[in-house]
Amino acid sequence: MDFCTLGSRSARRAFTLIELLVVIAIIAILAAILFPVFAQTREAARKTQCISNMSQIGKATLMYVGDHDGAYYPHRFNCAGGTACNPFLADPVYAPGVTQGARTRIFWASLLQPYIKNYGIFKCPSNAGAWVGGSTEAAVAVAGCTNCDGRGYGGQNSYGHNDFWMSAAASVSGGSAPPPVTESDVPRPSSIILAADATYYGVGPDVRNDTGLLQNSNGNDLAYVQNQGAFYLNYWKNLGNARYNWYPGGGTASQPSVAEALAAGKTRHNGMVACLFVDGHTRAIKFERVVGDVCLWATDANGPHPACN
Repeated sequence: MDFCTLGSRSARRAFTLIELLVVIAIIAILAAILFPVFAQTREAARKTQCISNMSQIGKATLMYVGDHDGAYYPHRFNCAGGTACNPFLADPVYAPGVTQGARTRIFWASLLQPYIKNYGIFKCPSNAGAWVGGSTEAAVAVAGCTNCDGRGYGGQNSYGHNDFWMSAAASVSGGSAPPPVTESDVPRPSSIILAADATYYGVGPDVRNDTGLLQNSNGNDLAYVQNQGAFYLNYWKNLGNARYNWYPGGGTASQPSVAEALAAGKTRHNGMVACLFVDGHTRAIKFERVVGDVCLWATDANGPHPACN
């Protein structure tokens, strides 16, 4: 037996530098392919959870309407006499995060709480800064206003109500509230959004057409929304993960640009927006359509929308 030959055959052969680099390159390519797939799968699961949250909100809404003679809740109640009546103030965990005007308001999340009994439903898993009750958001300073916004304003920051057509409420400065929206006021309950993914408790479409996406307007939508408050024209910048009311930009910027809002808005569910409709069903819709299609929002309160069926 040739022991020299046997020894050479049994000796282990080491990787060459080139072979090692090839293996590393293959691993890097596989990671580049698979990591986005894993991220999309994870986000799909979060979207499913978010839609489940909205489904629970929808069921609670139907119970609320049944208990209030067919009337929908406003997005906000003002406390009588400007007193501090926000329900979160009664909870020591939430109370420190409720300041200024948030103390004297009851928001729609609390109006539904007797039917849900779980505020966790109002936290979207794809909203990295989701909060409910009291928040750590910096209070918004408004010149000349001693009772504006504040921490915890809105009650939660994951879902925005259809402020323009479905959420009649008194002015933040007080006064009587307008008549509530009722079931008979909603001609297309299966196609009108009640609430959608957002970073503020109220949202709506871009009726000013800042984005160039406006569809199916009846020509009166801009004036109708502006009459409710000029700031409402920017509420589309709260959709998805875009932030208008709690803008963190700093400097001289007080709100995101159109491009910034469009980009940020799409980041919550891979370009989709989870939507709850008036009849209680839920589904995810492309961000661009939610921003621009008035038919998804309008009740005809300001005149018929002929293109909406």
